[in-house]
Amino acid sequence: MKIRSPMRAQSRWFRTGVATREAYRCAWMLGLLVLLASASACKVKLISDYDEVIDHSATELQKRVEGFVHNMEGAAGTPNGTYNANKAFYDDVRTDISALRVRAMAVSNNSLTLQEIDGIEKNIEKLRQLHDMGGANGLRPAVAEPALSALNVQFVALLKLELAKKRGE
Repeated sequence: MKIRSPMRAQSRWFRTGVATREAYRCAWMLGLLVLLASASACKVKLISDYDEVIDHSATELQKRVEGFVHNMEGAAGTPNGTYNANKAFYDDVRTDISALRVRAMAVSNNSLTLQEIDGIEKNIEKLRQLHDMGGANGLRPAVAEPALSALNVQFVALLKLELAKKRGE
């Protein structure tokens, strides 16, 4: 039996690649640790921050729309309740929605807010169409109440989203 010196055993390890594999494994683990440490230091944002202007503008728009619908219910069947007498309201509301959209588009990661604004816009258009189809009767309560309920669902969704952003959720 031949006894080998420790130097020979070490050189045999290098020849077989055992030390090289261990070195690669250590380097890989070290790289993984550095990556994990840097990833925990970085904060990835999937949604925009809270926007006070959108919150307040949406609240004011909801108040205007609800007040208008209630006024139109009371004016149903009169000349003041017809769509033609109230076209300016719909133009103003479209302008307000456009301003909300532009504000939301100016911020990155704001697609959810834009979806809610789109929903409000679609329901305002449906309200306008119902008002126009009402002719001389305008917006009767039987038509106005469900339309207002649908709009309020959209406003609530937008406001909940903004308030969740404010809380950091």
